[in-house]
Amino acid sequence: MDFQEYLNLQHRTFVQYYRCLSMSLLNKENVDEDGNWVIMPPSALDRLSRLNVDCPMLFQIQNPSTERVTHCGVHEFVAEEGFIHMPTRLMAHLGVQENELVLVRNTLLPTATFVKLQPHTTDFLDVSHHKELLEYNFRKFICLTAGETIVVTEGERRYYLDVLEARPADAVRTIDTDCAVDFAPPLDYVEPEPAPAPAPAAVASQANAKLSRFTGVAARMDGKPVEQAPPAPVPVGRQGDQPRKPAQFTGVAARMDGKPVKRPPPAPSPAAASAGALGAPKSKVRFGDPPSAAGRGNGNGVSKAEAAGGKEQEKRFVGTQYSLKD
Repeated sequence: MDFQEYLNLQHRTFVQYYRCLSMSLLNKENVDEDGNWVIMPPSALDRLSRLNVDCPMLFQIQNPSTERVTHCGVHEFVAEEGFIHMPTRLMAHLGVQENELVLVRNTLLPTATFVKLQPHTTDFLDVSHHKELLEYNFRKFICLTAGETIVVTEGERRYYLDVLEARPADAVRTIDTDCAVDFAPPLDYVEPEPAPAPAPAAVASQANAKLSRFTGVAARMDGKPVEQAPPAPVPVGRQGDQPRKPAQFTGVAARMDGKPVKRPPPAPSPAAASAGALGAPKSKVRFGDPPSAAGRGNGNGVSKAEAAGGKEQEKRFVGTQYSLKD
């Protein structure tokens, strides 16, 4: 802020440069170093009264060199003129040392509806009554600014919390309001290592494992006999690479209408088939036999019995005659 802008603001609002000092220099027992209340000089009260600034009075404090800001309330107007006493925590947040200049102006802040805090250490998680602890300690904080660090105490224990987020604005008023509070994981929190996953079964061994055949006795739950499946047919040509011979029917033929079955005539044998093709069966003829001793007397080579019975033989012979001359 330049000097001309500073002079223009003097007529419309409270704005003033002060040299900052710590609270411990006042030696006052009722001043809390952990809160965000400041002590200003009496001239500030006169100026605020002329400007009709309503209570509670809220202020923005800025480091002019870095333009870093925070917000606070006023506790008393008893400081030496030209100085402002601040808690050490606010001075550290602004990055200022003793007797350095800060710019102070009055401001209006919306009421807080949500605040997100992050503990520095995990021992804050052991506290079983966070709500009561925050309600008691927030009496020391009239407002909160996102990005700053606050301190809550319980007896001798001190817990540091970073203000990560504030709604509906980055700076909010925290008195006379119901505010939702959320917590982020502590800064020193370490995620537990995940449990090692069980080793998967060997897929190759499962694929190559042979299924054991069932060798027990099959039984049905209702007590009825088990119907055995027929054996699988053997493919042709698998039994020693020899084709199977068709089985011959050996049963009795019967018709569905009860009428007698007409059997086909039996197939003739090969010899009879050839004989039938030539006609009636032939008589046996002997060729080249020597004449008998009884038949030498007639000189014709024919015995008397044969000569006498020639006519009878001619009568009995009913076959086909063959001539030797042919």
